[in-house]
Amino acid sequence: MVAEFDDDASRVNHEPEHEQQRRTAQKAMVQKALEGAAAETVQRFGSAVKEHLVAYSGTDHEAASVGGKPVPHNSLKVNAEMAGRQGVKQLAGFSAEVESTARRNADRIINGESERFKRYDAVKGKANDPIVDIVEVDAFGEILGGSQSQMKFVGSDSRALLKALKSKEYAKYRDCGVIMDIPDDYYDVLMGDGPDGIDTQIHSMQRKLDSGKLTKESSERVQQEIDKLHTIKKSLRKSGLTKREAEQAVMHPKLTAAKDVTKLAHRAGMAQAKTGALIGGGTSLVRNLVGCVNGTIEPQEAAKRVGADTATAAAFSYATAFSGTAIKGAMQNASNGYVRSLSKTNVAATLVSTTVDVSKAIAGYCRGELTAAQCIEQMGQQGLGQLGAVMGTAVATSAVSAAGVTGAAAIAAGMLGSMLGYTAAIAVYEELATALREYELAKEERIRVEQECAEAVELIRRYRSDFNTAVDTYLADKTKTFNAAFDAMDAAILANDINGYLTANASIQEALGYRPRFRTQQEFDDMMGSGEDFVL
Repeated sequence: MVAEFDDDASRVNHEPEHEQQRRTAQKAMVQKALEGAAAETVQRFGSAVKEHLVAYSGTDHEAASVGGKPVPHNSLKVNAEMAGRQGVKQLAGFSAEVESTARRNADRIINGESERFKRYDAVKGKANDPIVDIVEVDAFGEILGGSQSQMKFVGSDSRALLKALKSKEYAKYRDCGVIMDIPDDYYDVLMGDGPDGIDTQIHSMQRKLDSGKLTKESSERVQQEIDKLHTIKKSLRKSGLTKREAEQAVMHPKLTAAKDVTKLAHRAGMAQAKTGALIGGGTSLVRNLVGCVNGTIEPQEAAKRVGADTATAAAFSYATAFSGTAIKGAMQNASNGYVRSLSKTNVAATLVSTTVDVSKAIAGYCRGELTAAQCIEQMGQQGLGQLGAVMGTAVATSAVSAAGVTGAAAIAAGMLGSMLGYTAAIAVYEELATALREYELAKEERIRVEQECAEAVELIRRYRSDFNTAVDTYLADKTKTFNAAFDAMDAAILANDINGYLTANASIQEALGYRPRFRTQQEFDDMMGSGEDFVL
């Protein structure tokens, strides 16, 4: 669900037209402020999302490098199925390397830190180093001293993992002093106070030593065991994921990536919602306090408006940051260089808010809540640009009207002409109205300006009528399709029917001249999983 930044409809319907226009302008101003405020959040969290997309695909288009095999590569799941559950456990270590690196780097990006985690194989260009799996690098790509770590996701539980860490086979890691990255759930047990905790085992063995009942040889063995546990404890570090999550990354890599992206988008939305509440609430507070002082609004009503505006601004900011983050991450790792360059701008957040405006205005028109002219007015400058794209086919045929072509081409030409005339008349009127407000004019000059204003108003009325007629005629055969699609989308939302929602949305796209990229969740998954470029 996308938040709509609207005032109370019943209140607006009973207000004079100039008051409605003022509120519309205020809403647009606040919405722009919220959109701009979301830019930095979308940039940070979008770059973090990109890390998970790289982890899934194995390719970093922005860095023009391959970060290792995707998770999984084409034969990974087949091998896992052939080997049974044991195959999944063996492959979980590799998945943990990729997933842990992505999660840690995402957090570094969000926190504004320049250091990054890298798989050692990718840094050195060689496969399967016997000691080191992951290292940290600085902003220049240089490996940070003491950052070498080994990923160990072995054993069915923490006890089995600790047994492996104490074995002779793992002595090479203890001797080299590398960090041991282990499952988060295993770490909590080993570092806890329970019976399987390392400290508990050390204290138990220490009591045996202190009792004085052991032979010299036994005491030496126990002390060696205690020293080994101290060394292991110092080397342990959380990997950032549990054993089950690593296995899930093997069996369901696409789902794992989707969950990671959704979590980051949600974090971005929650962070931005707080900022949006401050901006929307602060703006509304000042506006309504002024209204109270002027006597145009009662304190109780003012308090209600401030609360509603604050909640709506927070919801709008959440939606903008959530969607913008996912879009920005996909753009940043796109194979197309132009799309990657756009990811550095605020286009992701703008795309979200513009889409909200366009879809809301079209829905209002189709349901009879808005006239054609009101529909265009609500879209604003960006909305008109989007409308031009949506109606691109019709507008493209407008040039043929000069040759006497009738039908759809002539209707499109009439729509374009009335739109241009309406826009021009508005521009003339606004300029003349400004002159009346801001300058002391001589009586004769004032009379002239007032006459021109009256003429401009008449032009506006005529063009508004022409424009309404043109749009009504053009969309008359599509209103039924739109209404049916919106009803189907509403029903799909209530029924949690993803395929129903996507199918209804596709019918609207077809009615407006677009070719839908997908109609069902499965078609979307197939498209995302294919090797084709994703074009926004």
